[in-house]
Amino acid sequence: MAKAGPYLRCAAAARRLGVTAKALRVYEAHGLVRAERTAAGWRVYGPDQIARLHQVIALKSFGFPLSRIAELLSGGMPDLATFLEWHEQMLCQEAERIDRARRLLGTARLKLARGDGLSLDDLMTLSKETTMTENRTENLAAAYAAVASKHFTAADQAILTANGYRGMDKPDADWDALSQEAARLMKTVDPASAEAMDLARRWMGKVFEVTGGDPALTEKMRTVARELNGHPDFAAASSSSNEMTDFITKAYGAAIAAGILPKPVSAA
Repeated sequence: MAKAGPYLRCAAAARRLGVTAKALRVYEAHGLVRAERTAAGWRVYGPDQIARLHQVIALKSFGFPLSRIAELLSGGMPDLATFLEWHEQMLCQEAERIDRARRLLGTARLKLARGDGLSLDDLMTLSKETTMTENRTENLAAAYAAVASKHFTAADQAILTANGYRGMDKPDADWDALSQEAARLMKTVDPASAEAMDLARRWMGKVFEVTGGDPALTEKMRTVARELNGHPDFAAASSSSNEMTDFITKAYGAAIAAGILPKPVSAA
């Protein structure tokens, strides 16, 4: 039963959020939010439910289906302040893209009005710049910078840079190959298998290359990776996941227990 406080009935909450009451019921049916009930049995939404619905609606606007949103939320989304920061960054980037697209469209209309026509290059540029898709590269860079600044000190960043670390928002063929191998092994073998333990050895070896084997910095990298895996753009662009990280952690632990790898000062 709902407690006294700033609760909204279904219709009022839907109006405030800019969705339909039916949409709220669909979100509840998918387990994305759980409305509270009044003594009379009416659905009501308090601050916690409204915050959750804000995340659901934002993720849906990024193009995620409800099933994927359920997976992201069940995996533990970052705190609301961080999520709102990400959302603001994305909206700013989208606003810049829209302004650029409007200028291109205006130029194209002027050309047509003068009877000049549009070249193939003009049409290709219009198609690329005016479609309603987010600039994933910019979003990834902004998201990584926001998360990294929370966990890495200036000294940490200096060590990582000196060791050749480029950031998780940048393509890395080696990591892509390791992630693809991990995705395959997760479906077919146990973390204690020889194949999984060998993968964990190579995976953690690559991590230690950039952290210098420092346990505290290695743990920070793991925290950053787990937080980024919950970010919409990373989830859409990367084959990595927190489930994959857990698989590697178990496989690395199994290799240590089996005496295949030496026990680290602190588990990564």
